[in-house]
Amino acid sequence: MSVKILVVDDDREILQMLSLRLGNHGYDVETACNGREGVGAFIESCHKVPYDLILLDIIMPDMEGREVLEIIRKEEDLRGIKYGFGIPIVMLTALKEPWFDSFEKGCDDYVIKPCSAEKLIAKIEEKLQEQEG
Repeated sequence: MSVKILVVDDDREILQMLSLRLGNHGYDVETACNGREGVGAFIESCHKVPYDLILLDIIMPDMEGREVLEIIRKEEDLRGIKYGFGIPIVMLTALKEPWFDSFEKGCDDYVIKPCSAEKLIAKIEEKLQEQEG
């Protein structure tokens, strides 16, 4: 069974690039172009096949990534998933500062954009192995 990843980013070029690169690496990639779509995709996946990992942009119009992160973690809590046992969420950001409080809200790691596909895939593999461990 392949690893299912949700990528949430308001930049359609980034969505396309990540979808292509991660897909070429064998991941099953779904995308959402804003925070509300990301929350909807997450909730829908809970009733079907849940995601194995979420890549979440921080700076987005309408609903920023930290809000999405909080909603996902609250939803997991309501489903009885204890903190630290939920879906790994890796924040994506072009700015170094905004990611810091994301750890307080429940993110598992972050990547500063732009980054190489190799670095991103290594981060994804690391988080997936931690989840299994």
